[in-house]
Amino acid sequence: MIVHPTYRTPQVKYIMFPFHNPRNCVIIITIMKNYAILLICVMLFSGCGISVLKPKPVEPQLPTTPVDPLEKLHADIDTVLQETLFTTTSIGIKVVAVRTGEVIYEKNPRKLHHPASTTKLFTAATALAKLGSDYQFETTLYVDADADTQVIEDIYLKGSADPVLQPQDIAKLVDMLLEVGVESIQGDIVVDATYLDTVREGPGWMWDDKPLRISALSIRQIEPEPGTRSRALACGYLLKNELIEKGIEVTGGVVPGTVPLDARTIAKHLSPPLANIIKLMNKPSDNWIAELLFKTVGAEVMGEPGTWEKGRDAVNEFLAEIMGEPPVHRFVDGSGLSRYNLLNAELLTKLLVYMYQNFELMPEYVASLPIAGVDGTLSERMQNGDAEKALRAKTGTLSGVSALAGYTVTADDEVFAFGILISHYVGSAIPARDIQDQIGNYLTGFSRRPVSNVNSEAVPMK
Repeated sequence: MIVHPTYRTPQVKYIMFPFHNPRNCVIIITIMKNYAILLICVMLFSGCGISVLKPKPVEPQLPTTPVDPLEKLHADIDTVLQETLFTTTSIGIKVVAVRTGEVIYEKNPRKLHHPASTTKLFTAATALAKLGSDYQFETTLYVDADADTQVIEDIYLKGSADPVLQPQDIAKLVDMLLEVGVESIQGDIVVDATYLDTVREGPGWMWDDKPLRISALSIRQIEPEPGTRSRALACGYLLKNELIEKGIEVTGGVVPGTVPLDARTIAKHLSPPLANIIKLMNKPSDNWIAELLFKTVGAEVMGEPGTWEKGRDAVNEFLAEIMGEPPVHRFVDGSGLSRYNLLNAELLTKLLVYMYQNFELMPEYVASLPIAGVDGTLSERMQNGDAEKALRAKTGTLSGVSALAGYTVTADDEVFAFGILISHYVGSAIPARDIQDQIGNYLTGFSRRPVSNVNSEAVPMK
């Protein structure tokens, strides 16, 4: 047998046929024809836009790198804190898981800052703990023990620092006098504001904060009596006008004084419960309510008259009870107006964790805080973000000071307590607030579920 050279075709590697066999030659020619036809068809189909199926290349699987959720949260917050604002500005942050006490994030947690209105968190907590959520302020009318019901000599109006007393409340007291048959007051209207001291301006207040001039007997809408600058006397004149307008004769004047020990009550007005008043204080950050409440706590815990010093002592006593030796701090008023106040993020979170874990105090305390994107001082902040309707916190603002402290619920329904204190900046508070809002959204959107990192994009792992 003669072996001829090999012939290469696309689908047949080696075909060896003896050419002297005619049958073999026919087979070779047939194979060549079929190959040519196939080649022509492929070319025609390609020209007509008809694709020829080809094996799909297998894409290589990119390696996944697990990302620790806490590390990612830290990185996100750290990035925010790279803002140019912090070239000259101080910051203190602490975030704690309420249930376990785990520190989620902290930066300079022990650095002291002016707390501004986050001071009200301590005023509210102490008041709830020491007075109770049902506590009510009294504004009372007294008469002498032997006074006749119809014709009275002196009548005494005593206040106990009701921060939400209204003109209509005085009018209701007059209605009560009418109900018991009072027709004439032959003596004076004596106003008694001795429940609090006579210091009207808080320690360390700026000059433009002094017009508050709080008193144990005062109505915010009624200006102090000209000359004396006494809010108590202004309330006394309001009472006198109401008495005369409703047909009760008043022959005497309005004078300051004290209620005799043996005097008897003839009419009394009670304020809304403390739980409601704390909400009125914290939602809009009301300084008037905060200072009257601060002094009231001092009077009730340390004895009358209520003073700023006694209020401070009552708050410090409460803090010592709930946390042993509190972090270094200083309180001098109840609203945060004073720049003498100093505290840190660690103290804020310690208080917040205690209050949340205390079943008796927590509901009213948390309910008093502004809700992000909904009401109070947070009504226009964090809208359309993760924190909207979830984060509840107390704001604080002074010149060069911005603070935010409260609670939020994460994507895993975990409650975080946090304090963010930013101070020593010049200009608008908006950049500082924006940073707080970013952090608030990060905390609310946080999840402990495992995360994978593919091509630098973090995605939850299912």
